[in-house]
Amino acid sequence: MRLLSRAVAALAAAGALSATAVAPAGAASPVVALGGSPLTVWVGDQGQLQAKRDTDTSNIFFSPSNQVGDAGFFLAFPDVPAAAPAPAQNAALKGRVFGFDGTAGPFIEDEYEPAGQAATTGSGTPTDPFSQITTYAVQSGTPAKQYALITQTTTYVTGAQVFDVRWDVKNTTSPAVPLRFKAISAADFYFEGSDVGTGIYTQGPPRFIGGTNADTGRSGGFVEIGPPSPSLPWSHYQALAFKLSFGTDGNDIWSRVEGAGDAATPSFDDTVVGEPVDNAGAVEWDQYLDPAKTLAGGATASFELLVRTALPAALQFDQTNAGAPQGVPITFTVTAKDTAENPFTGKRLVSAITGANPGSQSAVIGADGKATITDPGVNAGADTIVSFVDLNGNGTREPNEPQGSALATFVDKTPPSCKVAVSGDRPVGSGGQGKPLTITVNCDSVATVTTASTLTIQPAASKATKKTSKAKKSAAAATTKKKPKKKAKAKKPKKVVVKLAPRTASVAPGQALPIAVTVPSSLNKKYPGATATAKVTVTATDTAGNAATTTVTKKVTLAKPKAKAKHKKKRK
Repeated sequence: MRLLSRAVAALAAAGALSATAVAPAGAASPVVALGGSPLTVWVGDQGQLQAKRDTDTSNIFFSPSNQVGDAGFFLAFPDVPAAAPAPAQNAALKGRVFGFDGTAGPFIEDEYEPAGQAATTGSGTPTDPFSQITTYAVQSGTPAKQYALITQTTTYVTGAQVFDVRWDVKNTTSPAVPLRFKAISAADFYFEGSDVGTGIYTQGPPRFIGGTNADTGRSGGFVEIGPPSPSLPWSHYQALAFKLSFGTDGNDIWSRVEGAGDAATPSFDDTVVGEPVDNAGAVEWDQYLDPAKTLAGGATASFELLVRTALPAALQFDQTNAGAPQGVPITFTVTAKDTAENPFTGKRLVSAITGANPGSQSAVIGADGKATITDPGVNAGADTIVSFVDLNGNGTREPNEPQGSALATFVDKTPPSCKVAVSGDRPVGSGGQGKPLTITVNCDSVATVTTASTLTIQPAASKATKKTSKAKKSAAAATTKKKPKKKAKAKKPKKVVVKLAPRTASVAPGQALPIAVTVPSSLNKKYPGATATAKVTVTATDTAGNAATTTVTKKVTLAKPKAKAKHKKKRK
């Protein structure tokens, strides 16, 4: 078994293939491309898989620049203990693992024998997907004898985040004997320029096993396919490192693949690596190790899965523009997943609020990909909420970290509170002595103040009216020569209500705003010296449209106009 360092393998792979669909001279393996977008998929002549997203500069499997990826299908034929139920393992296959010799692993001694690659067919639609068939065989001996033929069908639909791979394993032994084996699909992941990541597993259905680039949120791996596919469910899976120490401890992807023929026990243990490693993943089907379910001569067993690659999707807010009364909090639920619906569980959603209620919050994203942020709405006004997924945990948004925003508006439902005071003893313009009548308004918030004022005037009785009343009383007494009756009170003139012109002004919180009450000069001339009651109704309306009304009254006097000065005649 050959042991190579990753660094040496990477250098060797750097110039292995160009970006064309056909391998250049000197390449280790021919390759056929499937068209479509956003993924381009390549298949090597031993079933090696590779793919690249249109917007990426590197491929999704190691080696990032090689169209023949370190990903594909393996068949392991472990020795069956002597005491185990028949049939025994085929002697020519006992303890051997067949597959391909990768760039940086696995280092398979028993490689598949290429049997042919067909051209890609189809138009890329759901009913007519791009499809490519590659065949390769399990052979051994001199002259070579074929034991199994694998027909690999790779399909892709334009616009999808996944491509489908199906392996039909046919028992071609002659004379026909049953085959007992493990089927394994494994890959060395390389997402968005890095092979460092953490493992991912979701229970489904469908189940998914893979890895994610912790810095960018890019993920990928294998998705299980259920009915109506003839493929059996996975027996086991694992997300782990690609090659920790090149076989010295066996706890890495390629060591486990290379050693899959050593024992008729599971090669993978259903665990997921939690810390950042040079990540890889695998699934296995062990059903054909069961003596009751061996693959009979001439029979075919099918294994199928989806290969998925996904990038972070935009954050989804359950409401993008919400409103509430002041003091009633608004909670936004944010969904953070990638384009394949894989949640960013355990990552932090970092949010900032700007506007009337500035602040910041952080929440852990749950298993369903959701986290919440609450705007307390203590202050009335508009807020903007901006959230992002902190994929690398540094508290600062990187360009690749998904971000989204929403708006919150809190409406002030509390009317302004205003104090109104009236000073002075006469309206402006009434003449005479005294202080002008002034209304002072002081509110607790920005408001537009409108004053509606009236003067209720009690006119004084005129001299002419008093003389006429006295003459009538004397005449009546002389005529009747009777004892005079009790004097009748003189009737007061009717009160006169005069509406004054309204005044409007704006006040700031805490600002004392004096408003003078102006009386037309005609009233002063008509009712000089009359007593009046000034009634002032003050309406304060804030910016949210809430209004409060206050009414005050004040006794005032319409002063008499000043007498004209008399001028003495000059002596001649």
